[in-house]
Amino acid sequence: MNKELAILQLADYKEYFENGKSSCYLIINNKLDDYPCMFGFAEFSEDLDEVSALMHQVEERARELGQKHLIGPVNYTTWMSYRWAISQYDQKYYPDCENPPYYVDFIRQMGYRELYTYRSAHINTNNVLFESGEEIFRKKQEEGFEFKLYRGEESYQIVKDLFDVSIDAFQGSLLYSEIPFEVFQEIYLEWTKKIPEIHVFVAYKDGKAAGYVMSYANPYDETQYISKTVGVRKEFQKQKLYVALLYFGTKFVRELGYDQTVYHFQCEQRSTFKRYDSTVEDQEKRYAVFVKELTK
Repeated sequence: MNKELAILQLADYKEYFENGKSSCYLIINNKLDDYPCMFGFAEFSEDLDEVSALMHQVEERARELGQKHLIGPVNYTTWMSYRWAISQYDQKYYPDCENPPYYVDFIRQMGYRELYTYRSAHINTNNVLFESGEEIFRKKQEEGFEFKLYRGEESYQIVKDLFDVSIDAFQGSLLYSEIPFEVFQEIYLEWTKKIPEIHVFVAYKDGKAAGYVMSYANPYDETQYISKTVGVRKEFQKQKLYVALLYFGTKFVRELGYDQTVYHFQCEQRSTFKRYDSTVEDQEKRYAVFVKELTK
């Protein structure tokens, strides 16, 4: 059983649909202003007619509920699993979207288009941000910031700090909605238990966590090192604290012997998103959340 199903206790509406060997949930999350209606926990067979009939039922129900769009896959919130891989299906990061290619082919044939896109890519640790980071890191220390590394089990001692930073940092992000701390502990953190040793780089100011970077070796391939989540409180954004944290973390990664870091699940629609040139990055894998307008 998918442990994430417990998140549906927070849903404003949920309904399970099944047709043959295909199934999904229709979910409404009214905390999302633009796209509150979604399909999630989708399992598709290789029969296009069967899947089309399933999604037709879901779309009709969404229309009856007064919804104008249906997006997916999103398991209620971006704290849970969402999006599908749309390229490089054989490359596996952790966590990853393990949908087969035909899921994407089917959903496009049913009139869905890409709403938001994401990517993961290997970035050389010797890049312009790292090169400029040492001076910025020292300046932040002079300003009173303290930088700490938490490894493995000790990372779980600061989960409330990480949660508080995340709630502040991610507010207003695409498809984001808050979850209670208890749900964060009981459901969200489950995926981290499969990581042999998680690394969390935290910046503190006056004893309060101001930002963090969470990273780890890829459990599927430990020759790869993944940078998964970055959060900086809004009051410290646009002050180069992220660059200082990146330098702090990358210095540690280089000491471990890695010359590349996988920047995982970057949203391409974020204003801060940038690609490096081919001398700095390679092996890009892309993902998408899809949308369909529900015309009457």
